[in-house]
Amino acid sequence: MKEDKKMLHILNNLYNINFTSMGLLREGGCISYRLSSDNANYFMKVIPSAFMDTAKQSLSVISFLTKNGFPSPRIINTKEGLPYVEIDEFDKKTLIVLFEFIEGREPNEGEDIEKIGELVAQLHNTIQKYQELLPEHGKEFLLTAILRILEQKNYDQSKINMFREYGNVLWENVKNLPRGYSHGDLHRGNLLRTTTGKYYILDFDTPSYAFPLYDIMIMCNSTDYFNFNENGYENSKNGYENSKNTYESFLKGYKKYRSLSEEELNSFYDLIAVYHYQLQATIVEIYGLNCIDVEFLDNQLNWLMKWREQCSEGLIT
Repeated sequence: MKEDKKMLHILNNLYNINFTSMGLLREGGCISYRLSSDNANYFMKVIPSAFMDTAKQSLSVISFLTKNGFPSPRIINTKEGLPYVEIDEFDKKTLIVLFEFIEGREPNEGEDIEKIGELVAQLHNTIQKYQELLPEHGKEFLLTAILRILEQKNYDQSKINMFREYGNVLWENVKNLPRGYSHGDLHRGNLLRTTTGKYYILDFDTPSYAFPLYDIMIMCNSTDYFNFNENGYENSKNGYENSKNTYESFLKGYKKYRSLSEEELNSFYDLIAVYHYQLQATIVEIYGLNCIDVEFLDNQLNWLMKWREQCSEGLIT
């Protein structure tokens, strides 16, 4: 409570707003709060120093999108007209960003998926006009970062080689896919559905020049990340929605505004496996080397090898 009062005092000096209260919303790589003033609510992100560069890039992307009429939350500038402020709080330098607060909820699995496909296509089309350079995410970011972590964990070398060999196969399969803007973390949790049915895309913290198809894969992937299910692609664990149906419905909306090559359409399955490599490395980057153990890594390797077997046998189409 004492820290909240201190932060409110800092914010009231930084913005032309009289903030009266704040409450924690979410903790992860960044910390999110809901702020209230006398007549409005706001959304605040506190971003640690490790993510400052990508965060500043994301704010540039958001500003560009809002100026071009794309539905993303509006940034609230400081008294000095800045989109963010750097302060020394929480024992280290942090970045504070304030947004308008939009009332809404995360969509349910499978809800409005065709409409979401339209929205993502519009995002990919709008961002083509963005002029600033984006960090390029290729094989190192997507597939080989985890290999260095495995070495640091002194993981079994024969198993590291299995990760490496399949990673090389995956890269050969996807390396020539069309490149462009990628949100990088476009799951349902980063969508907001208002009471009127309008959608907003949130959390542009990992913008990159990569594969736009990667965004589609993350949005449509309903396989269980932790436990392999041989029917997990076509039959979800709750029987409601699955990756295949979600992907097909999503594409009905996406293709209204943007075309995909045959190579892209057929690479969805490979990118699901790529996601396992990339996400493992990202988890360690956020939470540290000790957040994963041998059991976790063995489980991931098992998942990947079974997925590879299904793909190679043509059981996933």
